Amino acid sequence: MPQSKCVAILSAVLGTIVINATAQGEWVLSIYGGKSITENGDLELHQSDSTGLTFEDVSWDDRSFESPPYYGARPSYWLGKWPGWGASLDFTHAKMYLDPNDTVHVIGTRLGMAVNEPERIGATIQRFSNSHGLNFLTLNLLHRWFPKGQRDDSPLGRLQPYVGIGAGITIPHVETTVDNKSTDEYQFGGPALQGLAGLNYDLFKHLSTFIEYKISYADVDMDIAGGGKISIEPVTHQFVFGLSARF
Repeated sequence: MPQSKCVAILSAVLGTIVINATAQGEWVLSIYGGKSITENGDLELHQSDSTGLTFEDVSWDDRSFESPPYYGARPSYWLGKWPGWGASLDFTHAKMYLDPNDTVHVIGTRLGMAVNEPERIGATIQRFSNSHGLNFLTLNLLHRWFPKGQRDDSPLGRLQPYVGIGAGITIPHVETTVDNKSTDEYQFGGPALQGLAGLNYDLFKHLSTFIEYKISYADVDMDIAGGGKISIEPVTHQFVFGLSARF
């Protein structure tokens, strides 16, 4: 059989599979709020003047309910032929604030000189936060269950537990002052991973509500004014509640 004919047949078969899988699928648009909690972790500061410091086990404030609040939005699509499987594109606006008055253990070099002692963070980093977001953009694979085997208007028939995993990028708004040099801008921060589990409950035919737990990991490098960068690897727990419109 000619190669071109094989390609045509294969393309037709794959096209048929995709069409059957997505026929009469379900689109969902969701918005949500909630609270994020970021675990303590190390913060690394690297500068061009032979300074390389690790601030160990720093703590983060989230201020999730202060303006701008924690929020998120995502479109999701559930397959028609396999309605238990779907995908979503998730945008999450979480926040992180470092308290410069905290004292932590610092190790490394400053101007080429060894450092290994407790220090007040503000002696080196006068300001650091992502108040306009340690923003996550992730593509997620989703799976859901129908406890009754089908969706209907009974209390159990309205309920769908679900789980998901995803990967994507971070887009932090870097707000920092180091050695009296300030940075305030959006940057590409680096890769992110995410896992989630939740419960969706149908209120009406096209409207539902949900609660969800998400955990995310990010490897974030942020450029700072004057040369150098700040690096963090935050692990963030997110407790979410929201509304979804179904189409």
